[in-house]
Amino acid sequence: MNNIILVLGAPNDAQGNLTTMAQDRLNCAFNLHLANPGFKILCTGGFGAHFNITEKPHYFYAYQFLMERGVPEQALEEGILSTNTITDFQLVKELVWQKKPDLLIVITSDFHMERAQILYSRYLNYPKVMFVPAISSLAKEDITRLIEHESRAKEILRKDIHMP
Repeated sequence: MNNIILVLGAPNDAQGNLTTMAQDRLNCAFNLHLANPGFKILCTGGFGAHFNITEKPHYFYAYQFLMERGVPEQALEEGILSTNTITDFQLVKELVWQKKPDLLIVITSDFHMERAQILYSRYLNYPKVMFVPAISSLAKEDITRLIEHESRAKEILRKDIHMP
């Protein structure tokens, strides 16, 4: 069985503590892996002023979180040093097309899913894919702010690729 769970990065604080958004995504991946232990997990996230200013890449903290819950290290692919959703897909493209998984499962936050799908189609576009939204447990006002951000970002993407 050759399947990959791709977890898009999310912020951590200056001490490496994962935000609720990151934990929501990783809990979703953990539950999927628990039901499908043969699936490999691939986490993205390097460094950036807006999501990780520590000395270790974001994916290090993500893998630490998963291993603390019982995911074996051999189930984890080498992390991707991306800086945003675009580079998530640009940098995983070669690995995915090389490994040719039977199924690629992409996990991101529910409010981020539509934009992630647009960028996935533009930059990776592997044909055997399934998108799984991580249900957000953020406060309502935080989700509202993030949905507004996503709407603006999708509008820019639509203008950039001339979508209706």
